[in-house]
Amino acid sequence: MIHDSERLSDDKELLLKLKKGDKNAFEEIFNKYYSSLVFFALNYLNDKDLSESIVQEVFVKLWEKREFLEIRSLKSYLVVSARNRCHNELKRQGVVRTYEKRKDIKAEEWPEFSDKLYLEKIYEVIGELPPARQKILKMKLLDGLKYREIAEKLSISPKTVEVQMGKALKYLREKLMPLKKQILNN
Repeated sequence: MIHDSERLSDDKELLLKLKKGDKNAFEEIFNKYYSSLVFFALNYLNDKDLSESIVQEVFVKLWEKREFLEIRSLKSYLVVSARNRCHNELKRQGVVRTYEKRKDIKAEEWPEFSDKLYLEKIYEVIGELPPARQKILKMKLLDGLKYREIAEKLSISPKTVEVQMGKALKYLREKLMPLKKQILNN
């Protein structure tokens, strides 16, 4: 069993590496917290696809702003970021309800999942994508590039990048949903 002090130390090391642009550290953070954050967002949004999109945005922003962030607790930072994005999404939809009981959920109360099986399945499903779509997805998520930057590097339009990313994420959601349901139900 991992104690909180060990997790905090591990997270601090990961954050230091992340600030230096270490993609492996980012991947480890993603693997460690992704499923739990989706579950957390699902409590607010009651929409699995939207919850996954919100959490993906949290990780994209973490990567994009990694050099400038001053984070004391990685777990708390990710939970607060996800919660804020959920609130913004609910406001955007015009369906803001009273979520006071959920607003007060502490970071320690959300579950942790073993993501190894899920990660292996993610890589397998990414491998099923057409090569060009795989490349765009990796450039966005792992390299943290913006659509415009990806478009310039691949000599395609930003709209093509956006469409390909949308198709890739939709395919990932469709293929991974059965496994995700199994993980959440255990």
